[in-house]
Parts: sequence; structure tokens; C-alpha cells
Amino acid sequence: MSIPSEFNRVTFGLPIETFRVEAYIALDERLPVVTEFVLRLLRVCGRVSMPAFRDYFGFTDGEALSVVESLSRQGLIELVGDEIQLSLFSIERFEESGGDHPRFNKVERKKDVVTFDLISFTPLRSAKGELPTDNIIKLNTAEEALGESKERARLAYRQRYPEIASMRDDLRDKSFGVHSVEDIESKRRGYLPIPVSFSLDEHGQVERKVDEAFERGAPSELIQYFNEQVTAAIPKTISFSTPGLEEFIDAFDLQLMEQYLAGKKFDLAGYLADIHLSQNVKYPKGMDPFFGNIYLPENVERLIARITDRREGRRRNGKLLTSLVWLTPDYELWGRGDSFSMSVAQFSNVLKTGGNTDFLYLLANAEEGQENEVIGRFRVPQLSELHFSRPVLNNGPLMAGRVELMLYPAGFMVAVYHLSLPGSTGLWIPMGFISTLPKHLSTAHKLIQRIMARRRYGGRAKFSQKDDRPKPKSFEEGCPSLQYCDLNNDEKRD
Repeated sequence: MSIPSEFNRVTFGLPIETFRVEAYIALDERLPVVTEFVLRLLRVCGRVSMPAFRDYFGFTDGEALSVVESLSRQGLIELVGDEIQLSLFSIERFEESGGDHPRFNKVERKKDVVTFDLISFTPLRSAKGELPTDNIIKLNTAEEALGESKERARLAYRQRYPEIASMRDDLRDKSFGVHSVEDIESKRRGYLPIPVSFSLDEHGQVERKVDEAFERGAPSELIQYFNEQVTAAIPKTISFSTPGLEEFIDAFDLQLMEQYLAGKKFDLAGYLADIHLSQNVKYPKGMDPFFGNIYLPENVERLIARITDRREGRRRNGKLLTSLVWLTPDYELWGRGDSFSMSVAQFSNVLKTGGNTDFLYLLANAEEGQENEVIGRFRVPQLSELHFSRPVLNNGPLMAGRVELMLYPAGFMVAVYHLSLPGSTGLWIPMGFISTLPKHLSTAHKLIQRIMARRRYGGRAKFSQKDDRPKPKSFEEGCPSLQYCDLNNDEKRD
């Protein structure tokens, strides 16, 4: 295990709003001849009466009025009573160039769609997946910013137009700025997904790494806000003990892990140094150490390789085609964002190999009435089998909600305990093991059956109205892959 070592990855949603904008934009194109001549005439003469203007160019009354109205809408001239004169914008263009030969460009009405964050109102590139989703953790923004977003976006469009133009191929090299914003309206609000990685450095301190593209392009004000909101989103866990750890150790007979438990404190630094870094201490044959959430890319790759081996029959016992069962911990920062979503897709895809289609079963805690909240939290593509475990009186989540299990029946299992990090108890460090020993497969199987049995089974999630599958009456009916008898021996399986 390298240092720093990633233990969780969470996607946070930055509040954004997309606007439709109509504005006059100064383009690097020559003005029409008549327009440029009118402006130069007014520069020399100052104010000119409408009759004099009409007669000088030989216009009819209607033609003269049409030209004046057009140039006025573009902000190039002003009509004062019966006289016309240069607008302040036009005067500034003359003065910029030193007098008689202004840097005049064509002013053209453009329709645009632009997205701003609702904190610093920085223009953002259009991104897919901006629609709100409860799988990410949505950050808050001030009510004031929401109420004034339209006017702040209008101002930001003018002030930050060079950044906006740099994102447009048709405007990048030939636009000079916004002459006026004629109309702006909100199109939609949403959240920009920003991944954050949590790791341990060589001193055992948490290292937070925010998406590089976001940090590179965001102003300091926005980065500061984002980091403050991420800190505020970390659960305020006040317990300094290790709830459920002794039960975890006893259930799987983890004498090695027990050596690092002194009273209610677990020596995480010593465990990581001995097990993962120096590897001076090793788990028994048939077991390997496991660190970090299961859905982290390196861990997923490791597990996919094992599943593929069993489904393609690379072991002496031949093919093992079955479904995969995944019990989630009861933790707000678990499974939030792209890493979890991609892992679900990868597990689901590998379960279609080997000539059979099997499923990923995700098991999550949900009290009665909280099912919709949990459905929203785990609503990701390719997940169709989400089943609820319902706490009953004097019998809450398994091991205080700190355990995470994955079981590929008769193949292998993963057991992870989520330990509160000393000094930052709201962050949980997943540590555990992967095993092919029948006793561990049997234990994982029985633990899952125990928390999903009878009154504790809360049913299967319905992600869509199109899901017309009959409701399972029991977990046995809902997850038939776990209906088998365990082998009662301690030999390592292939």
C-alpha cells in the first residue's frame, strides 16, 4: 500500500444555474458602411438634428427613423429630443484609439446559454449529468444568492465575458466584449459533480484531494467555499470508541486484528504499518488484507479479477456462476458519487459473463418510511436489486452499522469494518480482509441472512413505475442466490 493511501472517494454537488442570455456582442467585423459613416459624422459634428441627418444622407423620414432606431438599439447612438449624438460606448471606442480612427466592431445580437456556479458566479463549461441526483452530496448555497441569481448572472455575463467567449469556438478569436445584455432568464438549476478523494498520509493525517480541473479553473473564493462546505458535510460523530469492532473480530475469529485492540481503542497506525506497509505480519493462508471502500477503483479491479476467474472456470472446480451480494455500512459518506456508480456497472457487467446472467444485490439499512430516501441515495445505472434491512426493537444495524460485506457465494467474501479516524471521527477508515475460507463464507452468509430475515426484511426498492415485477414476500424469495447450505469445514476452497 502506497502513501498516501486513499480510503474513500465522494462526489459533492456544487450548486449551479444555467441561463438563456440575449446580448449585443462586439465582434471583430467591419461595421456596415452607412453605420460607420454615421458614427464618424457624429464624432465630427457632435449633435445633429433629425431633419439635418435625413437631408444629409438623402433619406426619407421613414428611412432616417429606421436607421436611428437600429443604431440606438445597438447602443451606438442616443436620441435626445429631436437630435442624435454618439453614445458613451461609441465615444469610448473613439478615445481608445486616440481620436479619429476608432476600434469599431460590428455589434450583433447573440443568443447564448451559459452556466454559472451560485457562489462566485464563475462561468462553467456545459457538462453532462448536471441534473440533480441524490447519489451525490449536494452542497448548500445562501438564500440570498438564489434570490439574486438572475441579476448576478447578468452582471457576471458582462464582466466575465472573455472567459465565456474562450469556451465558444465561434467567439473565441473574434469577440471583444458585451455591449449590452438585453434579456436573461433561468433555464434550470442543478449541481456540478466534483469528486473528492480522502487519503491517509505518511503521518496518519487525512489528505483531501479535490478534482484538479476544478481547482485549476475556479477562483480562490469558490475553492474556499467548496472546502468549507465539504468539511460541514462530514458527519459529526462524537463517539471515540469502536462500536461493533469486538463483534466483528469475534464473528470472523480475527486473532490477528485483535492484537491491535486495547480496550476501546484500535491501533490503526500500528495495524497499517505491520499489515500493509512492511507486511511483517500476515493473515493466515486463504486470507488477504483489504483497505478502503470496496468501490474504490483498485479494489474493484481486484475483485473483478476474482469473479472473472470463477465465472470462466480457471480454478480446478470449474465454473462458478452465481450472483453477488453487497451489504452496505450505515454511513452518510458511503457510496456517494461516480466511484460507486462505476463499480456497480463493472460488477453488473462481469456478472453477465460465463454464459449466464446474474445480478448484483445491494442490501441497505432503511427504517420504515425512509425507503425513498435510500432509493434516491443509491439510484445509479444498472442497479435493479436494492433490498432493505429494517431495524427492529433492540436489534439495530449489524455491528452498529460499521460492517461492509461482499459475498460471491461459495467463491470468496470481503469483510470490512469502518473505524472512526482518531482526530476526525466523522471520517471512517474501512479495513478488513478478503477470504476464500469456508468458515468465513459461511459466517458472511449467516450474518446477511440474519439481518434480512423475517420482520427485518423491508422489501425490494422500486426505482421506476415501469418496474412491474411482483413484490417478494421474503428475502428468500427476493434473493434466491443465497438459498444454499454452507460447508462446515475449515479447508480453503479453490
